[in-house]
Amino acid sequence: MKNYELLYILPSNMTGAEIKSTFLEIEKEIEKLGAKKLVTLLDHPFLSKTEMSKEEGSEELKNIPVIKKKLAYPIEKNRFGFYCLFNFSAEEKSLKEIDYYLKMSKTIIRHFILQADPMNEEQLKLLHKLFARKKAEQEKEADKEKSDKEKRKARKAERAEEKSPVKIKEKKEEEKIKEDVKEDKKDEKVEEKKEEVKEKEVKTSKEEKEDTSEAPKKKEEKKVKEEKVEKEKKEDKKPASKKKAKVKLEDLEDKLDEILEDTII
Repeated sequence: MKNYELLYILPSNMTGAEIKSTFLEIEKEIEKLGAKKLVTLLDHPFLSKTEMSKEEGSEELKNIPVIKKKLAYPIEKNRFGFYCLFNFSAEEKSLKEIDYYLKMSKTIIRHFILQADPMNEEQLKLLHKLFARKKAEQEKEADKEKSDKEKRKARKAERAEEKSPVKIKEKKEEEKIKEDVKEDKKDEKVEEKKEEVKEKEVKTSKEEKEDTSEAPKKKEEKKVKEEKVEKEKKEDKKPASKKKAKVKLEDLEDKLDEILEDTII
């Protein structure tokens, strides 16, 4: 015998009492066909409260694995349905008879049989953690997609605004102002350059005038200096005897002056 998991859908127009009686009846029929009932957790992922929870005040549905959810697509004019879960073990021959019975049922609108062992509490906790992580990832992806969509929308609005006549006019006026400012700055630079050239010319002219006025004076100083140097050279060229004679003559004159001063006194 192998373990199986049966999920079947009942119409949404059924009452709580009708669902409970149908669930118990199907359970009995499956057992009659050779299946053995297994424990089904009421907190199974198939029964997770995603879109619609169990009907409020429905006491009949509290202790059986049933939940009302929206269908992926309408089935026999039903947009919602009651998902019922049932675990059992059976031989392959009995499985075929069970599948035929479910197909022939006028109440069941869809059913699925999967080979699976009943889930225990520990497995369920791990599975819920996995679902929670997956849901968080999906929400994050949805937020990112929403953000990207809003950004695209904002960019589209900006582009549309830029192409509007008013925006184009404003842009042209702004560009004209920038060009005017640029031209003004260019003119200012030209004027500054002219002022610099003018100042340089004035300074050069002034220096040239100063050089012209001081030229004769410098020339004269140079001439005197040259004459002095020439005289010193001539003095150096005189014979040593003459230099000594000149020195002695000067000494005699000095002594004579001293004698005369003493005599007069």
